Amino acid sequence: MKLSLAEGLMLIALDDEEGRLLSAAEHTIDHGILAISVLELALIKRLGFSGGKIVVKDSTGTGNKVLDGVLNAIGGGGDSVVSTIKKIAPQFDKIQDDVIELLVQRGILKVESTKLLWIPVSERMDNANYAFEQEIRDTLINVVTKGQKASLAIVVLLSSIDNCKILNEVFRDSDQLIDAGKMAKDLIKSPAVDADTQVVLEDLKNHFATLG
Repeated sequence: MKLSLAEGLMLIALDDEEGRLLSAAEHTIDHGILAISVLELALIKRLGFSGGKIVVKDSTGTGNKVLDGVLNAIGGGGDSVVSTIKKIAPQFDKIQDDVIELLVQRGILKVESTKLLWIPVSERMDNANYAFEQEIRDTLINVVTKGQKASLAIVVLLSSIDNCKILNEVFRDSDQLIDAGKMAKDLIKSPAVDADTQVVLEDLKNHFATLG
């Protein structure tokens, strides 16, 4: 079972103890999911980038509800990734729910309702199969602390976690956190990242710096 990058990002963005979205990600996660979905669509050759703008290469569906929704919303492309995210974001006000639904369907998350008498008053997400999140965490930590080679997908995920201001959820040691923040920026310019994707990742980093 292969998770999408958006699903991986969502797993990190959920507080494992509270079963809810981390407060640090409240203002960034929707754009984070959209951005990482655009980047993954490029990784699987549905999209490309040229001068920071989106080029649609293949509009065939992927079978992933979230990725296909983003691909359809992009249409013919032609705009920058940041402009596109800002434009399509109003269509995806439930995108967190869509990603959580995928994780529930895979048996990774379990949604539990808190009830007052018979009335559901809140929901929490319990990680029913932590192995998937653990693998993501281990990979990121090994890249930062042990020099493990980072694939383009891992560069994208690490950069997205940093953009969403939840890097400290993975790197809880203060020294590791400093190293991870530096690596999240340095890896954008690594040989694993082509020049066009570098432009997009830098633009996204600047965009997320403006979010609350």
